[in-house]
Amino acid sequence: MSRTDLQKLREALEFTRVYQENSDDICLREARCLDYQLKHILAPLDEEDGIAGRYDHGFLGFSSQAGGYSALGAGYTYYFKDFEFTAAMQNCAGELTAAENYALQTAQMFWREENTARKLDLAFAHRYGYVPAKGYPAPGVANCDCRVAGTNLDFHKLMALGFDGLDREIDQKAAENGPSAFYEALKLWIESLRGACEQYRRQALERAAHSGASPVRKRFLALAEALEHIQHQPPQSFLEGVQLMWIYSVSCDLMNYGRMDDYLGALYAADLDAGRLTEEEGVQIILYLYKHFREINKIHDCRVIIGGMGRQHPAEADRLAIAIMEATRRFREAVPQLTLRYYTGMSEDVFQKAMEVNAEGVTFPILYSDDTNVPAVERVYGVSREEAEQYVPFGCGEYVLAGYSVGTPNNGVNALKALDLALHNGTDSYHQVLCGPATGELAQFDTFEKLYGAVLAQLQPVMEQFAVHKYLNYQVAGENAPYLHLSLLLNDCVERGLPVFQGGVRYLNASSETFGVISCADSLTAIRKLVYEEKRLTLEELVQVLDQDFEGREDVRKLCLDAPKYGNDNDEADSMAQRLFNDMADITSQAGQEAGLYRYNIVSVNNSMSAEWGNFCSASACGRKKGAPMANANGPSLGADKCGVTALLNSMSKFDNTKHVGVINNVRFTKELFTQAGDQVAAVLKAFLQNGGVQANLCVVGREDLENAMVHPENYQNLMVRIGGFSARFVTLNPVVQREILERTTYDA
Repeated sequence: MSRTDLQKLREALEFTRVYQENSDDICLREARCLDYQLKHILAPLDEEDGIAGRYDHGFLGFSSQAGGYSALGAGYTYYFKDFEFTAAMQNCAGELTAAENYALQTAQMFWREENTARKLDLAFAHRYGYVPAKGYPAPGVANCDCRVAGTNLDFHKLMALGFDGLDREIDQKAAENGPSAFYEALKLWIESLRGACEQYRRQALERAAHSGASPVRKRFLALAEALEHIQHQPPQSFLEGVQLMWIYSVSCDLMNYGRMDDYLGALYAADLDAGRLTEEEGVQIILYLYKHFREINKIHDCRVIIGGMGRQHPAEADRLAIAIMEATRRFREAVPQLTLRYYTGMSEDVFQKAMEVNAEGVTFPILYSDDTNVPAVERVYGVSREEAEQYVPFGCGEYVLAGYSVGTPNNGVNALKALDLALHNGTDSYHQVLCGPATGELAQFDTFEKLYGAVLAQLQPVMEQFAVHKYLNYQVAGENAPYLHLSLLLNDCVERGLPVFQGGVRYLNASSETFGVISCADSLTAIRKLVYEEKRLTLEELVQVLDQDFEGREDVRKLCLDAPKYGNDNDEADSMAQRLFNDMADITSQAGQEAGLYRYNIVSVNNSMSAEWGNFCSASACGRKKGAPMANANGPSLGADKCGVTALLNSMSKFDNTKHVGVINNVRFTKELFTQAGDQVAAVLKAFLQNGGVQANLCVVGREDLENAMVHPENYQNLMVRIGGFSARFVTLNPVVQREILERTTYDA
């Protein structure tokens, strides 16, 4: 049962008191605030639970991204949901005493100033004079918010040591480095986690007592036993391991769960081999966990990684990986974002299971290539091979190093909009407002290189300022909190005696999401060919046609559409995409170094922004009409890939993979193709992954099904599609996004 608004308001007052009374030390303040918060946000078990842990956040609290919610900083460090708080006060006006009403108004004024997102806004505005989340006069150019997202922790350490072992490690390091409030706070955090386990243990026993002699009673007794054991001992069973991982994650809003097959594989295999667990029971435990994933429903995150190089227990992990894929096959939801890291020589049974599950239209597992990515990550991050093998994609596809780095992606940049700004001397032609620097009138672009330079000049100041915002995002977070939940399970923090954002984390990285890269590149290819090489049009004439959305000039649009396009293994078009990609990557990387980050790199991903931001873009020289979707991530312009799937994959594999920390490649097949030629599809995908391909999102669905779902959504409630960096039920999507998905090429037999 959810807490009432009145309860949440009264808890907000108490949280405020705890915060204010412990303001002398940020470490102990966070520990005590978390302890109070955890006693109230953890929601009760329900009758269907087999793993304990769910939350119901209040109007204010502490989180890196509360429930995944980060709009305008609502889930960043000490967050405050002002709108919901005000609405609750109005709804509860008749139930509040005069004293409570006064105290709540006082607390509201306090948190409007004290919430961490505001402190970040002030820090950025002090330097640049505006707040980035609100600073652009028109949508679709760029965006920026604040959060600490995507950190993947060292769950191997949690499984090996358990809570008591972590306590002992802290005591040892405190003896070596000297006692500190940080070490004391870490121990308080562990004690709060034990309290959460005990809270659920009692609930499980109560559920069991009211269930009679039934399988339900047995399930809750087993859960209670697991919750009791993990309070002090490392997990000894698969159930205990899953429960320990989940109680840690749900207690602190972790949204990505790392290499689950590896850190739980040994427990799973031992249970099977000893006869304590059947494969079916193992799948059921995974499904109990998935039930919680669905309740949170964070479709942009919720990554579970299986497979890959550098696992501690590869044989045992492979056994669990197959069970995890089977659970995903049955679950058929948008979460978790199951991700398989492929490598040459991996278990053929694991890869075959991945193909079988994808063939059913589940859209999972996503395929990533360790053959490509491990050496690329080693170079782009400047880390050892051992560290690079711990890369994991999270969220929409950005990489972090599990246990070694942070890398939150809090901004997006639109390359196609930068071209529009360059063609209009800094003015957004869609909204008719000034959004960028003056980079020259059209007459000044007498060579293609001058125009191309103007596009980069539109991008550079945005990227430089966002790099500073990324650094300040971490700096302000570190000034306000030690982030105990991250610091405890990130390598070096306990060893150094330093919180994650005060020098504790080994690699302070960040990433910048890029959109419209392919649409911009195809447009640049067309402009170079039609204006500068063949001289079919002047630049002024072409821009005039674009500003009129090709109205009455289908002849010009045909020229634009017929120009070489990325996605056809055409070197002319592909090289332009590579050039733009590399230049954006270099600007971003340099900006990150100057801002103080270890690494700041681009990712070419899609969280539906290719469609949503395309809705705010004027017509473009690739032949795209005003308001139409941009190309999705590193996929082709809609309908432009005309030479087959092999040519498409060849184009996708040409990028310099040391320039980015994540790209998304969407490929859609019909079910008939997978059924009739599954072995050939698998062979093509393997060749792609072994020869420079980064990853592949597989969507097995026919165009006819998508068309029918738009007309009769009631008949297609379970139709899953791949957006880009995440999946979703097709019928739940914005019609703009639905149309973009529909227009993608479907490869059939």
